Amino acid sequence: MHAILEENEAAAPARNQRILIIDDNPSIHEDVRKILGVGSSEDAAHDEEAAALFGLEPGQNNDVVFEVDSAYQGEEGLEMVRRAAREGRPYAMAFVDVRMPPGWDGIETISMIWKNHPDLQVVVCTAYSDYTWDDMIRKIGRTDSLVILNKPFDNVEVLQLAHTLTQKWTLSHRLRCHLKSLDETVATRTRELQAANLRLRQEMEERAQADLELRRAEEQLRHAQKLEAVGQFASGVAHDFNNMLTVIQGYTSLSLATDDLDADLTASLQQVALAADRAAALTRQLLTFSRKQIIQPRILDLNHTLRNLHDMLRRVIGEHIELRCEFAGTLPAVYADEGNIEQVVMNLVVNARDAMPHGGRLCIRTEAVAIDAAHVRRHAEARVGDFVRLTISDTGCGMSPEILNHIFEPFFTTKDVGKGTGIGLATAYGIISQLGGWIEVESHVDEGTTLRILLPAREGEPERAPAPGADAVRGAGERVLLVEDERAVREIISAILRDHGYEVSCAVDGPAAIELWEERGGAFDVLVTDIVMPNGLKGNVLADQLRADKPDLKVIFSSGYSSNFGTESTPLPAGCSFLAKPYKPDVLVRAVHDCLSGGC
Repeated sequence: MHAILEENEAAAPARNQRILIIDDNPSIHEDVRKILGVGSSEDAAHDEEAAALFGLEPGQNNDVVFEVDSAYQGEEGLEMVRRAAREGRPYAMAFVDVRMPPGWDGIETISMIWKNHPDLQVVVCTAYSDYTWDDMIRKIGRTDSLVILNKPFDNVEVLQLAHTLTQKWTLSHRLRCHLKSLDETVATRTRELQAANLRLRQEMEERAQADLELRRAEEQLRHAQKLEAVGQFASGVAHDFNNMLTVIQGYTSLSLATDDLDADLTASLQQVALAADRAAALTRQLLTFSRKQIIQPRILDLNHTLRNLHDMLRRVIGEHIELRCEFAGTLPAVYADEGNIEQVVMNLVVNARDAMPHGGRLCIRTEAVAIDAAHVRRHAEARVGDFVRLTISDTGCGMSPEILNHIFEPFFTTKDVGKGTGIGLATAYGIISQLGGWIEVESHVDEGTTLRILLPAREGEPERAPAPGADAVRGAGERVLLVEDERAVREIISAILRDHGYEVSCAVDGPAAIELWEERGGAFDVLVTDIVMPNGLKGNVLADQLRADKPDLKVIFSSGYSSNFGTESTPLPAGCSFLAKPYKPDVLVRAVHDCLSGGC
C-alpha cells in the first residue's frame, strides 16, 4: 500500500501554484501580483516576510513561484477555469470580487464555477457588506473551500492565503489521486477475488459432480458384483440343471411320441413336459440377469417384434388399461435375440399392469436417438453414439427414490408373497446389458413410471427367424461323434439320433474323443460336443484339433449356459453351429440335419 501511495504521489504535481484573479478593477490585479511576487523583483521584503511567516530560511521562499492569470468578469473567469481544466493545468485557487457590474457578481460566479470544479479554493474579496455569511452559505451551499478577505488587503494575509490554499489544493489533489488509486486497486482485487470465487465454485461443482459420478460408479460396481456373484452360482447350477432338463425333456418327448399311449399316462407325461419347460424358463431367467444366458442375436426390426407382441400384450394387461403404441416411422435395426427382447417387454409390461390395479394408460414408444456427452454425464451406463430407444411408461402408483435404488437387484420385490419373484427387472437388466445397452428409469409416487431401454443402432436388413424343427427330418446313416460327460444326457442324445437314422459313437470327454477319432481314422461326418467338460479339454479346443485333421468336419457345440459362442465377440467358425441346453428331440434332430445339409 505504501508503495502505491508513493507511486501516485510521484505522479501528482509537487504543488499547484496557479491562481486566478476575477475582479473588474485592474488595480486589484496589479496589487495581488505584486504581493505574490509575480511580474516584479523590487519587493524583496515580501520574501523575507513570507519566510518569517512560513518558517522558511531567508531566500527559500524564492522557490515558490505563483502563476497568476486575470479575468475581469464572472463569465470570463468561468471560461478560463474550464479551459485550464481541459488543458490539464487547473487553477488551485481564485480571488473573486463580490461586485463586478454589469455581469455576474462574485457569489453567482463562485456558484457557477463550483458546479463542475468544486475543488477550486476561493477567496471572496469584498469592501462592502454585500452579503452576510448566512446569505453566502444559502446561495453557495458550502464553505469548506471558501475564505472571505476584506478590502483593502493586508499583504501578509494575501500571501498567507495564497500559500495555504494552493497547498491545500495540492494535498487534496494528492489525496484524490490516492483514493482513485485505492479504488482502482480495490476494483482490481475485487475482480480477481470474483474470478477466484468463480473458479472455486466451478471446482466445487466439478468436485460435486465427480463425487456424484463416483457414487454412481460405486453403486454400479456393487450391483455388478451382486450380479456376478449370482451369475457364478447360477452358471454352476445351470450346467447340471440343464443337463437334467435335457434328459427329462428328451425321454418325455420320446414317450409322448409313442403310439397307443395310455390316456392317463399321456396326461402325466404332458404335465412332466410342462414342468420341465417351466424349469427351463426359470433357469434361463437366472442366467439372463447374471449375463450368463445363451443368446443367439441377429439383425432385428424392433417395430416388427413389438407389433407381433401387440395382441399378447393386450391380453396380458386386461381391458381396464389403455394400451398406446407409438412406433417411429423410420427406425434403425438392432442386434439382439428376439426371444430375449420379447421377454424384456413382457416383464416390464406385467410390472406396469400390476402398478395400475384400478386401470390407467400404458404407452410403448420407439424412436432413434443420438446420445451426447451431456447425457452420458447424467447416466453412468450411457455411451455416446446412435441408439434405438424403447420407452414403456405407465400412469400407475410409481416408486419412491429408496425403491428405485434397488429395482434391478435380484429377488428384490415390493409385491406380496407369492405374487412376484423379484427377478423380472433383474432379468431385463441382464438381457439389455448383455446386448450392449442400458435401462434408464424415472418414477414418482402416484405419478407413474417410465423405463427407457437403449440399444445400439445397427446397419443392415433385418433377418428372418429360422424355421422351427420338425419330427419328419431323418438322417441317412451319417456318422456322429457325440462327446458328453453326463451319462444320462449322452444316452438320451444317442438314443434320439439313432432313432432318427444316424450312426452314433460316444465319448465321455475330450481325450476319449481323440482316442476314438484315431481308432476310426476320423471317419465322422459331424461332431456334437458339450463345451464344458472335465480333464482339461473343452469342446471348442477339441473341435479345433479334429478340424485340423479334417477341415470339412461339421461341428455342433452345446452348453447349458453362456459360452459367448455365436455372438459378435466370438463368432462361430464356418461349418459350426450352437445348440443351447435344454432342448427337445425335434430341435436336436433339426440342428444335426441342417448342419450336415450346409446350414452351419
